Amino acid sequence: MDRIEIDQSKCIQCGDCVNACMAENPVKHALTTVVRDRFEAVAQKQEIVDPTPVQTLLAMGQAERKAFWHDHFRRCIKCYGCVDICPVQMPGTHGSLEIEKWVPRGEVPPVHPLFHLIRAFQIWDTCVLCGDCEQTCPAGIPLKTLQDVVRFFSPEEVFDLVPGLPEDAQGAIIDYVNSLRADQAG
Repeated sequence: MDRIEIDQSKCIQCGDCVNACMAENPVKHALTTVVRDRFEAVAQKQEIVDPTPVQTLLAMGQAERKAFWHDHFRRCIKCYGCVDICPVQMPGTHGSLEIEKWVPRGEVPPVHPLFHLIRAFQIWDTCVLCGDCEQTCPAGIPLKTLQDVVRFFSPEEVFDLVPGLPEDAQGAIIDYVNSLRADQAG
C-alpha cells in the first residue's frame, strides 16, 4: 500500500502522518485530501469569496487605489495615536525619515500619503502586525492594511499601490530601506 488512510473529520493537520509516511516510504509522501483539495483549488484559480483587504487592494486599478487611499487619508486628524500606541515605534531614531522633517506641523489632514507612508516605513522591518495602530485610529484608516503592503512589497511596488508620493520622499524612503537592509546584511 502506498497511501495511508486518514479520518478527515479527526485530522488536525499536525503533520504526523507525513512523518510516518516518509519513514516508511521516502519516495511518496503523505498528502491528506484536505491539503490536496487546497492545492487543486489554487490550481483552478477559484474566485476568492472573502478577500483580505490586501487582496481587495491588489484587485483595484491605479485610479481606484488612489481614490481609496485619498478617501481614508483625508480623514486623518494627525493625532499621532498610531505612533504613540505602536509597540515598536521609537521616535527620533529614523534619521532622514523623521516625520517632522517631511510633514509640516499644524497641517490637518497631513499631506497624504506622505505622513502615513513615512510612519509605515519607519517600522517596516520591525512591525509585528498587531493592528494596534488601526484599532486606535479615530478616523478608521486601514493602517494595518497599509503596513501589510509596506512589509510585503518593495518600496517601488508600494508607490504604485499607494500612489501620490512626491519623488523626493520616494527617494528618501528607498535610501532608508536600503540602508536598513545593508545594516541587516552586514
